[in-house]
Amino acid sequence: MRIIGIKTENVKRLGIVELTPNEYINRISGANGSGKSSLLDAIEWALTGTSNVASQPVRKGSGKAVIQLDLGDIVVTRRFFEGGNKNGTLALESKANKSRYQSPQQMLDALMGKISFDPLEFLRMHPKKQFEVLQGLVKVDVDLTSLKADYDRDYLRRRELKKERDNEEVRRNAIAVPDNLPKEKVDEAALVKELQEASNYNDGIARQERERNEKASHRDTLSTDIADQRERVAELRAQADQLEAEANDWAKTLAKVDAEIDKWEDLPKLKNAATLAAKITEARAINQGLDRRRLRDSYTEAIERLDAEIATLSTALKHSEETKTKAIESAEFPVPGLAFGDDEVIYRGFPFAQVSNADQIRASVAIGMATNPELRVMRIKDGSLLDDKSLKIIAEMSHAHDFQVWIEQVSQTGKVGVYLEDGEVKAINEEPLDKTPAPIVKKATGKKKIPATA
Repeated sequence: MRIIGIKTENVKRLGIVELTPNEYINRISGANGSGKSSLLDAIEWALTGTSNVASQPVRKGSGKAVIQLDLGDIVVTRRFFEGGNKNGTLALESKANKSRYQSPQQMLDALMGKISFDPLEFLRMHPKKQFEVLQGLVKVDVDLTSLKADYDRDYLRRRELKKERDNEEVRRNAIAVPDNLPKEKVDEAALVKELQEASNYNDGIARQERERNEKASHRDTLSTDIADQRERVAELRAQADQLEAEANDWAKTLAKVDAEIDKWEDLPKLKNAATLAAKITEARAINQGLDRRRLRDSYTEAIERLDAEIATLSTALKHSEETKTKAIESAEFPVPGLAFGDDEVIYRGFPFAQVSNADQIRASVAIGMATNPELRVMRIKDGSLLDDKSLKIIAEMSHAHDFQVWIEQVSQTGKVGVYLEDGEVKAINEEPLDKTPAPIVKKATGKKKIPATA
């Protein structure tokens, strides 16, 4: 189904226009403001509904605007009223039995595709929007958006865990642990206690030794004094008795000291405090080493735990990729070579934005054609931006896939397709017009008649 005839009157800048379009390519040309967009808007409004209708669709002062499209089996008529609701009215009439359809827009919606009326709209979309549009067109067994969200969440979590794991490894490797450490710590407190006891014991022996030395010194003093006194006996006979008595007393004292000294036993050997101190130093080194080993082991355990979680996430990521790949491979894309990437459309293995302009045009047009199987009509708004190569691609695809394409181009030569001036058709394929078409709206002023072929 395609447009085999079009009549418009008082739509935006248009006066009365009546065309029998070509089967495939229809180029609408003219200067800016000549009515090119008005004509193509009229086709779009008639077919796709009123969501894109201008706030003032009726030519100023004309009261009413009418669009009639002959689609072969049916005729679409949409009317707008100046000052009225921009939705206007819509009628869909069967040529076979002259009957009208009860839900005309619903039927047109079923005929039209799921993307914009302009196939190159897909080309101009943001990559993420292209992804969403294609996702709406292609039936995939899984929810790619949800799958992508799960993948991104697991990917970020795995990245955080890897960073945490690397930090744990750096901390672990920074800990130096001596070799040949025992399994358990040395009891430093017991050694300190033993050292204190040894110190107290040694102090006792040292005190006894000092006392003995003092007594020995006292003995030596007594012996000297006795000798002195006995020497003085001869000199001091007068004092002999007294001195002798003193000497006898001292002799008795000496005898007691000698008796006490004779009872002395050998002092015990001193304990080796230096050895105990060395043991304590060694114990501290061992215990510090064990502390470092225990800390390093805790980092090792954390690393092993993180490695296990990272492995689990890697498995989940791989499963997500495999699920996505399997779903995409089993999906039927409207154009061979198209696929889903990460929030973008892939074409022949490359992001859609990176492929050549020719491939972008082929894919965009092919998507539009694939999603418009019934009403095989397309509109290209910015045809002036297409070079000859691009226009040739669209023409070839139009013929190959049996599609009617309407292309708007800025040209004032009058030699390109349907040439418009001031809302009227002035020439078709360089042939000027000199007849006035019949008006659709009653009391409309006469306009030049337009031949059947555009």
